[in-house]
Amino acid sequence: MDNVKGLFFDVGGTVFDWKNTVREKIQELAGTMSRTIDGGAFADDWRGEMFKIHTQVRHGDLPWMNSDDMLLRALKNLTKTYPLLAAIDGMYLIKSTWHHLKAFAGAPEAINRLRTRYTVVVLTILSWESIVSSSKAAGVQWDGILSCEFLGYYKPSLQAYLKGIGLLGLKPSEAMMVAAHESDLTAAQTAGIHTAYVNVPEEDKDFEGFKRPSETNFDIEAKDFEVLCKKLQV
Repeated sequence: MDNVKGLFFDVGGTVFDWKNTVREKIQELAGTMSRTIDGGAFADDWRGEMFKIHTQVRHGDLPWMNSDDMLLRALKNLTKTYPLLAAIDGMYLIKSTWHHLKAFAGAPEAINRLRTRYTVVVLTILSWESIVSSSKAAGVQWDGILSCEFLGYYKPSLQAYLKGIGLLGLKPSEAMMVAAHESDLTAAQTAGIHTAYVNVPEEDKDFEGFKRPSETNFDIEAKDFEVLCKKLQV
């Protein structure tokens, strides 16, 4: 893999701990209203509902929109299940969670190390604004941020990966997708991209639109970011 020049990182659930960021914030807001909520269940439900909308957008069944608009629609769909959402401004909740995602331990340092050898960019379905804001707040530095909202295709569509690497002037054989989600990596493999799986403390549920692989066969598998750096020779 000496020909790999660019690393394309998934970030939601790989670099950023979206679940605990959302869980903590919704429980804090519920507390200010003397209400209780299962923050973990809400986080899963919110993201799960967002991915249902994402699939509809990707297939053309809904107008093109970015992840912030998907998340806002998802909140409206969840109001019956979580009545306290009626008392919370949806965009405030999005800005205070998905725009201020906390990074997993070791991720910012690992990315800086990787940038000494590779061009390291984001390839995400999340909005550009949310990742710029989250990266700045968490001290994560990138060589670039590619949001699918500008590509015209959302992962896991083949075109999203190919267009992303093409914007950096790379061939698929010169690119590697890095993610904590096996399904994202499996989709990237269909584009001929190298793959690196990195384990993180918080496991995601499978999300709609991405297929669970029948078996895993990635170029690199790392138990944490430190091992990822070592296997990528930095």
